[in-house]
Amino acid sequence: MADLNPTLGLIVNTTATCKVRGQSWAEIPTLVWPDGIDEVASDWLRALIVELGVATSSAHEYANIIRPFLRFCRQRKRRWDTVSDEFLVIWREHLLRTKELSTHRVNTSLQTIFSFYRWAEERKIVRYHVGIYSDAELPGPLVGVPFPISAKRVNQEGKNGRVFSTWATPLTVSSRSEDAGARHTPTEEQIQDLHEVAAQHQQGERDSIMLSWAEEAGPRLAEILRVRRCDLPTLDELADLIERDEPWIISLRRKGGKSKPLNIPPDLLVRTLDYVQFARRKVVDRCLEKIVGYREPEEVFLSSTTGLVLHPDSVTSIGRRIFGRAGVRKASLHRLRARFAVRTIETLVDAIFNGSAIGSESSWIETILIKAAEQIRHSNPSSLRPYLTYVLNRRIQNSDASRAARLEVRLRQGKLLEGTLVRRLGEHEQLHLIARHIQAGHRAKAALAARQLISGLEK
Repeated sequence: MADLNPTLGLIVNTTATCKVRGQSWAEIPTLVWPDGIDEVASDWLRALIVELGVATSSAHEYANIIRPFLRFCRQRKRRWDTVSDEFLVIWREHLLRTKELSTHRVNTSLQTIFSFYRWAEERKIVRYHVGIYSDAELPGPLVGVPFPISAKRVNQEGKNGRVFSTWATPLTVSSRSEDAGARHTPTEEQIQDLHEVAAQHQQGERDSIMLSWAEEAGPRLAEILRVRRCDLPTLDELADLIERDEPWIISLRRKGGKSKPLNIPPDLLVRTLDYVQFARRKVVDRCLEKIVGYREPEEVFLSSTTGLVLHPDSVTSIGRRIFGRAGVRKASLHRLRARFAVRTIETLVDAIFNGSAIGSESSWIETILIKAAEQIRHSNPSSLRPYLTYVLNRRIQNSDASRAARLEVRLRQGKLLEGTLVRRLGEHEQLHLIARHIQAGHRAKAALAARQLISGLEK
């Protein structure tokens, strides 16, 4: 462990064997550095879930914020309990200017780190370090003395509508002009550009497929990373899906901790299984050879460096680079889910109304939105009547619009798979030439080149 970079930390989840006050607690994030468990940060994350009732998904988001902050501290050899406003401003500017995060994300990160220090102050892990006291609560000598980490009183409205006073950091920044306005949903042409840029990466096949999962099935980033090999169909099951022109349904733990179904188009599965068999296999074989004690994870999308499941922070960085190099502004991998939602609603409108104009006051608008929310796995209103859902499912499944939408998915994924195969064949000059001829529609030239290749192999 001594040879490892001391700033490299891992977030490890507890299993059901973890017991707190006699109760099992799984999925509690724990921060681990090469020199051991970060006890204070891990105690805070555990307290959020066990004592404050924070959802595990939210606690994982806090873990994804505190880990890079504490890594920043370690890189600058700054102990966490000596951090001051000045250091927090340095970190804030690092997020804004170096990482180029949005002001909303930076402010969320600042508030989260402030909450961590406030918790440490309230638990007396640090003393009189965070200014969450009135003058009456301070010892005489400390009245009027600046705190290393300052705080301000703010009023917030609770779930019951009551307003209460709490503490917050004064270091947040106002929204910049470039952050104003709605986030952009990529167009079809921009999505093609994104895939072309992704394909140029060392792990371009993996990155392109992750983009397609968000675009074609609508899962969140964390949900994509939870996909396991055992979630995918066998080749026989895949052939049956293609024959029936039906999606593959998997159950993933979604936001809020509940498991909900996810519909995966067969042609996206073809690309995913191809990645698992070839590009992912290379990563696993290399790690088995070089890393002592390495075991292949069940998750599909792996880091090419560690052979472990990708961390959400890494995927966010990958997505930021892809969108930046493709020139797609005010958008991210998350916005591909919006593209999926747009396609879903468009398909529903075409399927039910065959493109007819619909008035803004029509009750069918509400029906369409309810059905769309169901398909993209948002909360379904309880007023939705079961028989109406059944009728809509039948009409949508048999409509020309649905068949056209599935054909579009097939064409998109087939084109991307073709690009992957051409790049793979590009490792061999003659095979690459044959692939290029086929792609250009020059079948006679492709056949001639293939015969020449076979003749050479037989000599």
